[in-house]
Amino acid sequence: MMHTDAEHQALHAAQPARSRTSHQGKRLRYEGTRMACPMCDAQSEIRTSAAVTKTMRETIYQCTNVECGCTFVFTGEISRLLNPGATPNPAVSIPLSNHVRRDLMRVVLDNAGQAEHQARYTAPVTGDLFAGAAPVPNTT
Repeated sequence: MMHTDAEHQALHAAQPARSRTSHQGKRLRYEGTRMACPMCDAQSEIRTSAAVTKTMRETIYQCTNVECGCTFVFTGEISRLLNPGATPNPAVSIPLSNHVRRDLMRVVLDNAGQAEHQARYTAPVTGDLFAGAAPVPNTT
């Protein structure tokens, strides 16, 4: 069905305006992978990435501008925790953000009851860093 220009404009105007936020669709998925080229300000793409430590990662970017072609290494590091999560790793030391109300967190944890939970995505935790069988001494 063909619409006149006036009908097309009226149909377009009748549709509610969608507010765009960074939390819609695929836009959020790629937000963290964007980096401007330091030389020409064009978008750069990730070529490879590797973990340096549990809290640091090195990422190699390449400029999409064929006339520039700059390739550079970006080092990203976790700087603070906004929420320590339910399965903290005592071997990893990351500072807790100062916005966290530690006094309230202690009260909640001290007074919270316990309920059964079967972990699906996290390795079981014994609650003791040194739990398990003692190492067998070498007698030779």
